[in-house]
Amino acid sequence: MSRLEDVSLPFRKENVARNDYGSNNAYEAGHPDALSTGDEDGKGEVNGQVGGLTDIKTRNAAIAKNKYQKGGKEYNAGTV
Repeated sequence: MSRLEDVSLPFRKENVARNDYGSNNAYEAGHPDALSTGDEDGKGEVNGQVGGLTDIKTRNAAIAKNKYQKGGKEYNAGTV
């Protein structure tokens, strides 16, 4: 083993220990922290919602101001 490996292995072990996700709790598509469940972490789609809490609130506020909403005023290829 090189001197660099001797020095770096303890640092690697320390940094890996800080990681919340491991082999028993892998961060993947179905993980709660990867899904949009109403917190700031998740961004994946759940029940038609995508993004973290701030993303959802900002999008809803922008949609509320949109004059082309569903119900007769929707802006799409048929209304252009």
